[in-house]
Amino acid sequence: MKSNEYVLNRIKVLLQEQGKSYQDLSNDTGISKSLIGHMLSGERVMKPERLIAIAKALGTEVKDLVKGNETNEPLEVVFRGELTNRQSKRAFEAVLFAIEDYVTMKQVD
Repeated sequence: MKSNEYVLNRIKVLLQEQGKSYQDLSNDTGISKSLIGHMLSGERVMKPERLIAIAKALGTEVKDLVKGNETNEPLEVVFRGELTNRQSKRAFEAVLFAIEDYVTMKQVD
């Protein structure tokens, strides 16, 4: 399974476990319901700030969404878009930090 698929599936599982709909997630994140549907179907790429907002709405951390399954396959997450302001740059740096932290921890195991 590709890592983007893993992240999307992980979000869907958390939604199901919490009994939340796409509309609930939309209300909690401020992202339109249709965009959430497109992102979770893989039709649109998820921007870092949206991934952070979704993680917060689901009561988890980004690193928990992007942590790979227990196989030894490399994790690859693809982001598309521009970092146009300080807030988006900080959000992206937070995502990178979480990923690097996870990779470092996996290497120690």
